[in-house]
Amino acid sequence: MKQQFMVERAENRTRMSITAMLVGRHDALGVEKTITENVSSRGIGVISANQWVEDDVILVSIPAGRYSSAARVAHCVPTGTGKYRTGFEFIGSGEPLQINLLSGSAEASAN
Repeated sequence: MKQQFMVERAENRTRMSITAMLVGRHDALGVEKTITENVSSRGIGVISANQWVEDDVILVSIPAGRYSSAARVAHCVPTGTGKYRTGFEFIGSGEPLQINLLSGSAEASAN
């Protein structure tokens, strides 16, 4: 049984809808194009058509920010509509995602 801990976020998320490409799957290589719900310099939250395995590492690309990083699946929770609310933590880039570069590409609001 996995133990869950309450952890305070290191930084606030920004509600933002931008295109994200999710590359890789636990059982097979695949690419999913999706839209973010929120972003921070440390990760993104999306609604995904795929169920991702927690702690797996995939490639996440944000075309609008010309940004790619390895990312750990932090959580993947069914929405009840056949989709999954999924959080990805960036772990493989030397540079953080520059949120200010994305705000021209989408509507943003602090969360």
